[in-house]
Order: sequence, then structure tokens, then C-alpha cells
Amino acid sequence: MAMRVATFQSTSSLLAKTLTTQAKLAKVQEQESTGLVSTNYGGLGTSASTVLDLSASIATAESNISAAETVVSRSDTYASVLEDITDLLTNARSAVSGTSTDDELEDLQNEAAEYLDDLVLLLNTQYNGRYIFAGSETDTLPVDISSYEATDLTTVNTDYYQGDDYTQLIRLDSGTEVEYGVTGDLEGIEQAMRALSYLANSTTLTTDDLDDIDDLLVDAQDAIITATSKAGSVSARLESYIENEEDFIATAQELATDLTSVDVAAAAVEATAYETQLEASYSALSTLLNLSLVDYL
Repeated sequence: MAMRVATFQSTSSLLAKTLTTQAKLAKVQEQESTGLVSTNYGGLGTSASTVLDLSASIATAESNISAAETVVSRSDTYASVLEDITDLLTNARSAVSGTSTDDELEDLQNEAAEYLDDLVLLLNTQYNGRYIFAGSETDTLPVDISSYEATDLTTVNTDYYQGDDYTQLIRLDSGTEVEYGVTGDLEGIEQAMRALSYLANSTTLTTDDLDDIDDLLVDAQDAIITATSKAGSVSARLESYIENEEDFIATAQELATDLTSVDVAAAAVEATAYETQLEASYSALSTLLNLSLVDYL
């Protein structure tokens, strides 16, 4: 009867090394096919916490960008509407300056009534179904002139306004708060409403009133231009913020890629080396397992 040479220790050691090589081969083959160091965080070792932190920071930055883009769109809407109001007031002032006789006043008042209606429509502008000039009362029509009429040029009257004086704001991740938005009771808007309402509805209007009306329209226009500039500044500031956040995301993603990706070509070379080692190990194991004392007698 043939007896096997005592190779247990050598065989066990070689088998352990073979299994280790098999595991390494499997890992590097997965890296070669996926291009990733590992398909789960556990396989990233000490880099895992850094990659997790980067992922969380990227998600936060993306959320910040989304919020800022919404505000930019709203601010641009404010600016656009305010520019339209400025144009409307320019036309109203031209109509006022073009009136020189009492006989022309009726036509002027009819024009003023049309300008007032147009102003109301502009102030009742909606953005995504929300009234933007209503403060926090975004579901409430902000301007209603059904019971509003300016009886003189000097008394402030916001009876047309149905909203509140809440100012919108956005909190940036740095802790900075940026206020934005315009409410329908803005001084310039109230002045425009007062001037046009008085001009359209006064029963005692004379050409002597026109200079005062024009002065009030100028004050209204100046205030609205200032509000337009502020809305544009908010958009510019947030656009710069968005650009910085996008740069951060690009940098963070690049760093995360460096930590989680492998050189596929290098992985292929490594896999070939492990395959060669395994072939040699299999050959050596086969030899050890088939050794017999008979071979040496």
C-alpha cells in the first residue's frame, strides 16, 4: 500500500496563501470591471469617513444651490415687474406733461384710469401660483382697488393693499441671511397708486394739480427704481454664491473620485499577476497532494 509523505503543514500554508490570492484576484477583478476601489464604504478603509463627509457636503451644497436658484428666479421676477411699473410711470408722466388745458383733462383722467388698472395687474403678479407682492400672504390677492380712492395727493393711503409687510429671506450655509422681495405697500408703490388714483378719480382736478401729480410720480419712480436695483443686487449676490457652491461641488466630486476610483489598466495588470500566482499555487498544491512515499523508494 502506498503511503503519503507528511506534507500537511506545507499544504496548509500554501492553501492559505492560495485562498488569499484568490480573494485579492476577486477584488482586483471587481475593481477592473467597476472602476471603483470598492462598491461599498466598508471597502474604502480609512478613506470611508472622508468620502462620506464629502458626499454629505455635496448634498448640502446642491440643496443650497436649489434654494438660491429659486430666490434668483423670484428676484428676477420682482425686478422685471418693477421695471414694467417704471415704464408705466414714465408713460403716465408723459401724459401728464402733455396736458396743458382743462379741455384735455378728461382724456388724461381716462388714461390714468387705464394706467391704474395696469398697475394693479402688475402688482397682482403670481410666481408659481403665489402672489409675490403680498408679503407672507401669498395666497391673498395683494391689491384691490374696489374700495380704494385717493382723495388728495399728500395723505398716505394703503387701503388698496391686502397683504402684510413680511420680508422674505434666505439663509445661506455660512449663516448669512439675505432679505429679498417687495410688498405692495412699498413707499414708491403707494405713491404711484395715490397719484394715479387721484388723477383718475378727482372731480376737482385742474391743470394746476398736474405739477404736484408729476412730482409724486417722480418720487414713486425713484423709489421703485431703487427697489429694482436692490432686487438685481440680490440676484447678482446669489448667482455669485451659486457659482462658488458649484465650484466646491466640482472640487469635492473630484476628490471623492480620486478616493473611490482605480486605474483600470493598472488593475488589469495586477489581475494578470494574481492569476499567474494562482496558477503556480494550483500546480504546487497538486504536486504536494499527490506526493507518495512510493515515489522515493
